[in-house]
Amino acid sequence: MPIWKWAIELVLGIIIFFIVYGIAGSALIIELRWLVAIVCIISGVAIIGLFQLWTRAFEKEWRMDTICGLGKLWSGITIGALFFCIVTGILAAIGAYHASYASPHWGMIVVNLCFYFLVACGEEVIFRGVLFRLIDEKFSFWWAIVVSSLVFGFAHIFQPYATVWSSIAITVEAGILLGTAYKYAGTLWLPIGIHWAWNFTQGNVFGLEVSGGETEESIMNATLTGPDIITGGSFGPEASIITAILGILLSCLFIYLVKNRNSTSLTESEK
Repeated sequence: MPIWKWAIELVLGIIIFFIVYGIAGSALIIELRWLVAIVCIISGVAIIGLFQLWTRAFEKEWRMDTICGLGKLWSGITIGALFFCIVTGILAAIGAYHASYASPHWGMIVVNLCFYFLVACGEEVIFRGVLFRLIDEKFSFWWAIVVSSLVFGFAHIFQPYATVWSSIAITVEAGILLGTAYKYAGTLWLPIGIHWAWNFTQGNVFGLEVSGGETEESIMNATLTGPDIITGGSFGPEASIITAILGILLSCLFIYLVKNRNSTSLTESEK
């Protein structure tokens, strides 16, 4: 693809999907909870469909990975949920996390589950499907990781209670993780599953702030006590050094799997 066409696909793709994602997110103003849930699910699927059409228009081929790779969604959900179970478990073990059963309104829990599906689809298409993928294909994996992770991390600087540190933390714990997961899986469904389960488990299961935002309904009522570097302070545990370290370790695992697969493929091609 000529560089000018590549640049148009990159820049316009980011702009258009941000607009579509923003419009879809306005579904939260709907008063009927069941309708909000339905709109969020349909909007998330529609964003994936639009991504298919977008890449088809520029690249003259259908991306089969978003169809054939759907099974990776469940792997991503498992990874994302376990990740934040481990983070919360560590915080509880050192006496930083305190919680009690909240007797939640389960209808709102379902609405949040559907909303976070939309969030995961929208942000993964923008940051991994467009930004990471196009830089990776045109330049290199490492340039794609650095640029997409930094943009993803500092896109959260506008969140409530965000700081430079919180944006750096999201860069290294989530931006790199989701990028390497996408590279390893070859489909957006794995990072979508991780992103979806990460947010929901953190916010609506354990009752913790998601990127500085207040959780309106959760299964557990929670409080965090201790130094901000451990708890993440008002921003929540995504600004915790614990989350950052665990995210880096999991990213290293995906990088190893990617490099090992590439080495194996190269060796087999030389035989």
